[in-house]
Amino acid sequence: MKPFIINDIEVFVDEVEKYIQVNDISEKDLARLWEYLQMHCHGYELVLCFRDAAAPVDTLAVIGAEVLEDCLTMKATQNEFIPYPCNDMTPLEKSDFAEFSVLHDKVNPECGGTSQRILSKWDNWRVFLLRKKSSNEIIGYSIIHVNLRDAAMGEIFCVWASSSTHRKAMLSAATQCAFQNGKEVIVYMVDRDNANEYEAALAVGYQEAGYYVGYRVDIRPI
Repeated sequence: MKPFIINDIEVFVDEVEKYIQVNDISEKDLARLWEYLQMHCHGYELVLCFRDAAAPVDTLAVIGAEVLEDCLTMKATQNEFIPYPCNDMTPLEKSDFAEFSVLHDKVNPECGGTSQRILSKWDNWRVFLLRKKSSNEIIGYSIIHVNLRDAAMGEIFCVWASSSTHRKAMLSAATQCAFQNGKEVIVYMVDRDNANEYEAALAVGYQEAGYYVGYRVDIRPI
């Protein structure tokens, strides 16, 4: 995504996917921005992220935005990290991408790390797979972004697995990879109501460090 300044407000735009993201915007600025977007960006999806800050719920309701994610912010440093056995994890290769993308788009359609974004910015992402030995089908995967604006930070975008053991292993593999890529702090947004994700994060050494709420709305012309 590319950063732009609109009416003195920083926005991030992916023109290919028609996606706009704005972080921690005030109620006054949101009203100004929304008027501009309706005039110039209809057909785009707008995602508004609020990190450790109260969201302007009245204005969000007026523009028709709905809650996309309600998460706890979990963070881990290398000193806090508790490695979990993850010997069977393999990195995703482009030759396996089609198989992975079909699964990912089906089980995590709202993930910020979409298949299209991963493929178009391949070097920014690391994906680890876990396969069932008897059939070779993918039964778990994790996605991490290693090229954020803050070069010292990596972010886990997704951990998907059916069992607690596999979930911890997938998270551990992604976290280890981030540290191996020179990251000092790893962030993992855990759904507030997902006890399994929270348990896995704690088991691998993550600590609760705040909260995040995301809203989404389709931009339509005035």
